[in-house]
Amino acid sequence: MSLKNGTGLDFVSTHPFVKATLQDKIRGVIFGSALGDCIGLYTGWLFSPTRRVQRSLPKYLEFLSKKIAEDAYPQGRFQLVDPATKFRNDGHRNKFELKAWTDDTDHALLILLSYLHHNGQMLSPSDLAKRLKIWIDQGLRALDRPPCGIGKTVGSIVLDKEYLTNPSQKAHQYWVKGGRNVAPNGSLMRTHPLGIICLAFSLEKTFQIATDFSLITHADPRCILACCISTGLIRGILRGEILDEKGLDTLLEDAYTWVDSWVRDVRLPKDDAQKETDSDIYEPDAREFLDREEFDQHAYAKTFSDLLLDASYKIGYVYKCLGTAILSLRMGMQKSPHGSTPGTGSPPPLTNSAIFENIITELTYEAGDADTNACAAGALLGSWLGYNSLPSHWRDGMDNNDWLMQKCNSLIQVIGVGDDGATPYDGKLDADTSPDGGKGLMNKEELEKRDSDMIVKYMTRHAEGVAEEKARLKAEEKQKKGWKSFLG
Repeated sequence: MSLKNGTGLDFVSTHPFVKATLQDKIRGVIFGSALGDCIGLYTGWLFSPTRRVQRSLPKYLEFLSKKIAEDAYPQGRFQLVDPATKFRNDGHRNKFELKAWTDDTDHALLILLSYLHHNGQMLSPSDLAKRLKIWIDQGLRALDRPPCGIGKTVGSIVLDKEYLTNPSQKAHQYWVKGGRNVAPNGSLMRTHPLGIICLAFSLEKTFQIATDFSLITHADPRCILACCISTGLIRGILRGEILDEKGLDTLLEDAYTWVDSWVRDVRLPKDDAQKETDSDIYEPDAREFLDREEFDQHAYAKTFSDLLLDASYKIGYVYKCLGTAILSLRMGMQKSPHGSTPGTGSPPPLTNSAIFENIITELTYEAGDADTNACAAGALLGSWLGYNSLPSHWRDGMDNNDWLMQKCNSLIQVIGVGDDGATPYDGKLDADTSPDGGKGLMNKEELEKRDSDMIVKYMTRHAEGVAEEKARLKAEEKQKKGWKSFLG
């Protein structure tokens, strides 16, 4: 299969504006995804003690619908700069710091940090597997972030004692033993840095890299396709090859065709060769293949409501996350077409900052797995609109934004699109990029203390939330009595 696309970085030198725009879009990818993650956390995995909608979870760990999300945040908007919008008081949000991203961004950063550590000379899925193994126990050491939000698929696979002997094989075995039905969004949420890293590569090579990085935890072809699409879209937008919805749709079709061929020509023949030794695991069936109708239903959705994002039985489904990301990009393209001047016209259209905020906010109020959905959507929107178009009352209030900017600037240098005369970057000298964040791994006693401190924080936040809710209800009751007295 031969795909028509450019390679190399010659396009960057055509005009100084091209390089500046490219740098802004690269920062937009990383910050856009992190901001989507932060904002989506407000409604993702909301709990309801009054109803049980997912049998696999304890009764107190349940998703809330879009309606309950609206009731939880009636103001209709969010803010990360002080005074930041407060979380709803519940068992999920109390695990996280206000204004902080989740495991979604952590895992994307593992790819970025691995690439920086090797100064762009090695792009290794096995190194990501090693870093995931560390993260699931230690968290993101560079920022002392604990491993909150471990997904069932990643946790089950990475915690396997033999995982690092062959990560892709272990992930494939997990998928097959699960009936070839498990297709969550855990590899899609982390794939966006690859769209930047693959900037100079061919589209075919980009798809192969996205596939290899998904396979170490997510073997389902739907997960692979989602990663190829997100990575390919970001690469194409950064290169100036995807300029509108027509280009978007072409990429969707290219990715679908490539993954479908990969399943038939690469995976299945490889599996057939192993049937004799492990037939129970490698016997292919219809679920090895992509379903075109199901893909179209999600990839070409017209509204977020079409995707049923808060449907309890498939909230973490990769196609739902992919569908929200694609639709968000479509909305961004429609509201801010390529070549338009933001905020001009009669009547003046929305600024790009308002476009990003409105789309991510609308998506957040759909609830479901909102942090992951908005993380994937934010990456694509950020690539289209750029860092300078991100809402400042989100961007400037997010935790660790200076640190994240440093890593973006380092990435820009390593891939070869940095400013002339910039101080050379050496990832080996950047302790943050080491698997242990340059701080060493915590021992058993240190891990126990960390967990104990987290429990104290959790309980404190819960108690403070209960007290605030009681005070609010008391104030409302007092106000009602005042009106009754006034009205007689």
